[in-house]
Amino acid sequence: MKRYFVVEPEQVVADDLADAIRAVEPGAAVETFRTTGEVWSALLLARPAAVILSVDPHRFPDTPLGRELVAEGIPHGFLCACGSDWPEGAVLLASPFSEATVGTLLRALAGSGE
Repeated sequence: MKRYFVVEPEQVVADDLADAIRAVEPGAAVETFRTTGEVWSALLLARPAAVILSVDPHRFPDTPLGRELVAEGIPHGFLCACGSDWPEGAVLLASPFSEATVGTLLRALAGSGE
């Protein structure tokens, strides 16, 4: 069973994204968190297949969690509003999202961890 972590301060958005992940990957376990700080204890208990975060993708690599995910080889992507000024190589999910775009994101994240 694949496990995904979603970091999103708006619970309704986090729940919608978790439902879309489960629709694309039946049987997936999805845990939602409101802040990046809440993820640390979960990382001690389980290694997720990927982490999807609603944070600034420009600043995230320099954060403790960003460095940890890179060091552990845990794929991660970002839930972002539409726009074009995103870091090269960042895996992004534009909001609003659909099951199709979530599926594309999950495939991109799976490929980034290989």
